[in-house]
Formats: sequence, structure tokens, C-alpha cells
Amino acid sequence: METRIDAAHHMLCVVSEEYLKAPYSTLERRAGLWHAAKAQPGFVLLVQVKACRLPLVGKPREIASKQFREFITGRKPPETVNDPFRDVYAATNIPIRVPTHFMGRDDALAAIEAGLGRYEGRVAITALHGLRGVGKTVLAAAYAERHRGDYRATWWIRAQSEPTMRADLVALGVRLDWVAPEEKEEQALAAVMERLQHEGEGILLIFDNAIDTDALKPYLPKGGAAKVLVTSNAHAWRGLAEPVEVRLWPKEIGADYLVARTGRDGERAAAEDLSEELGGLPLVHDQAAAYCERLEIALAEYRRRFEDEPARLLDTEKDAPAEYHDKLTVAKTFALAIDEAAKLHPAAEPLIVHAALLAPEPIPLFLFAEAREKFGEPLASALAGDGLDEAVPALRTFALSTARRSPTSATPRSRPIPSACTASCAKSQRLGAQARRSRRRGEPWWKPWRWSIRTASSTIRTLGHGPAGSIRWRWR
Repeated sequence: METRIDAAHHMLCVVSEEYLKAPYSTLERRAGLWHAAKAQPGFVLLVQVKACRLPLVGKPREIASKQFREFITGRKPPETVNDPFRDVYAATNIPIRVPTHFMGRDDALAAIEAGLGRYEGRVAITALHGLRGVGKTVLAAAYAERHRGDYRATWWIRAQSEPTMRADLVALGVRLDWVAPEEKEEQALAAVMERLQHEGEGILLIFDNAIDTDALKPYLPKGGAAKVLVTSNAHAWRGLAEPVEVRLWPKEIGADYLVARTGRDGERAAAEDLSEELGGLPLVHDQAAAYCERLEIALAEYRRRFEDEPARLLDTEKDAPAEYHDKLTVAKTFALAIDEAAKLHPAAEPLIVHAALLAPEPIPLFLFAEAREKFGEPLASALAGDGLDEAVPALRTFALSTARRSPTSATPRSRPIPSACTASCAKSQRLGAQARRSRRRGEPWWKPWRWSIRTASSTIRTLGHGPAGSIRWRWR
């Protein structure tokens, strides 16, 4: 059928109401209409035939002709006209608005386009992964907005749970007239999955906030030509999709955002300093800019307050963006992630609490493996056996850490993200260099790290892990 459509100059559709209701008619009719909307305007001429209640049978030819002409002449134009192209206009249910100052993601958008276009006539799946608050959901929405003319349906699916995935897929079927609104969910879902397999061309499915591949697989098209874009905190997608890592902002992009969002063109230098302090996470920048705008304070003043009370500023609900999971703050975002990781392995929570006391730079895993007994309970027992090997992936599943191997050693290293994302990598690295120089000169090398201790203590109090000082720490 596709070959014939491509070879034809025009397509004449003379149809009746019964034909339009028939299950076999949808595929061929929509194929022609989609070709007309996307590639060749005017390709389809749709003529709908309706029953005519004019008794002409058995009458002489002259009388029948006269009555027919009178009937046609006396017909008035319909008050409303059914639009035959209604079902090829882009159907969409994107629930969020792309921010006015969306920036710094041109490379990621190009990677998405390349990933979704790598298979011709087959299902193509691209997975966006990265830290919480790095902007995966906004990036997916931005791609959908920029390419809305490329798809006849762009459908957002809440992938954080099975019931929401089922409900949103059924809603797609209702929107495309694949299933009736009153149809039972199980039968409707089966019909939608079958239609996606055979009629998925020109459809983009966005599975937002997917847990992992196992949870998502049952709800992916089994074949066809649909395109699928996934956002997830989990990193392990290569067995199913083309992964695209959404990275932190460099300080230049962060400064661009802070200046644009607050309108402080004259504070560029302060914006770069603050962006470096915030560590490149877009969600943190959004909260900081909203705080500065609301209280009308300078960016340099916000940086000073952030250094003094990072946990408090990152948990200010008034400044949390409405588009981000119902105004979830940075602190609560990471607290919830830690709770979910703890459900996968008991060592996940105490492991990241201890790691938060260290500088936010690569931490060799043997520190926890070889000195396991030094950490006390419950972490010591939880790390026994293969506990460490299981706990680190539990943190990675919820984007609380990244893992890599040292370029000079096979020793695996993990870079845990501090619990409320309050420490700045750049600052900690500068402090580390300063401490090493002080130690070589015989000076009190531990003093520069008082900032990290204060930050970690604030974080632990915020997340409910006990009062400041409840975790014993001794410098070696």
C-alpha cells in the first residue's frame, strides 16, 4: 500500500459512514491523509457518500430527473463541515511548558534526532539519562515542540508506574480513535499496542521518568516504525535504546541562564562565580534565579547566603519551578531518591551519607571495601560480601552517583552526588589543592575543609540522618 501511495499523483477516496467505521479502512485512509499532510498537499480528495431519502425508484425518467434536480437545488450548505484531515493534525498531550530561557542543549537535541532517525521503518528508541534536576524532562519537551510538524501524534506517557503507563497509552488510543472511551482497559491496551505495531509511523512516544528497562519493556511497541524517547535517572539502557547522557551545565551556560532569568546584565562576573558554586545543575540555577528575583538581591549576595546555608536555600518551596514534579525542591528531590535507593539495598543510604562528608570528586571504592569495619553499623554489615558491588548500582539507578575507571589504574571509582547537591566540585578541588600545599609547608592543612564539613552537616540534618556531629569523623 505504501508503494502505491508513493507512486500515485492523487488519491480519490469515495467512502460511506459504514466504511469509515470499518476496522480495515483506517490504515489505508490515514496513510493517504498523512502523505497529504506531510509530503504532498492536495494528494487526497475525500468524498463522503450519505444515504439519500428521495423516492425515485419506479418513477418515469423525466419525473425522477426533475425531482432530483429540485432536491439538489433546494439543499442548504451544512452548518458544520466534518474535517477529513482532523485525525492527521498533530495530536499531543505534552504536560509541561518549555522554559522561556531554555539553552545549552543544542548538542543533546542533535543527538536525540540522530538516535531516533537511525532506523528506517523500524522502532527507534533513545533514552535520556542523567542526574536528577539536570533537565531531562524539559529537554524531551523541547525536542517534541521543535519537531511537532514531523509527527502526527506526540504522546507523553508517565512512566514512573505501571498504572500511569497503561492509562496514558489507552488515552492515546482514544485520541486516535483506535479504541472507544468506554472500552475496558485490558482490551483497549491490547488494541493500542497492536495498532502501534502496524500503524506507528509518524508517532512519537515520550516515556517520562522511566524506572528501568524491565519496567518499560512490556509497554514498548513490538515492531513497526514508531519513535520512542525515554527520560530516566537510570543509566543502563544500551541493551534497549541509544543512550544520551544529559550533562551538567558549564559555568558559562549557567551564567547565561542566571543573567537571562534575572535580567542582571551587569552582573556577568558574579553570575559565573555563582554558577561555578552551584555545580552546573539546572534545577539549582532555576531556584537560585527565582530567589534572587523574588527578594531582589544581587547574585553575589545569593552566593554569600548559599555558602552559609546551602541546605536551607535548596529547600525553599517558594522558588521551586512549577514544572518540576509539582514544585519539588532540590533537597527533597535528592531525599526521595535516597529513600528509593535504600529500598534496593540497605547500604545505599549510609554509603551516600558517608560519601557526602568527602569532597565531591572521585572516591576510590576500595576506601569502603578495605576499611569496611571502620565505618561501624549498619554500613559495615551491609557492605559485607558483594554488598558494595550491589549498593553502588542502587545509587546509580536513581542518579545519585556516577562510576568510572581511573585512566592510570583498573580501580573502579565512584563519584557520589552529595545528598542535597550542596557542595561545589570546583570549590572542593581548589580546597584540595590548597590543603596539599599547606601540608607540604607544615601548616594546618585541615582548615580549608571546614566548608565541606559544615555543608555535609547541614545536609545530614536536612535529610533527617541525625544532628550535626552525629557522624563521627577523624582526619588521617
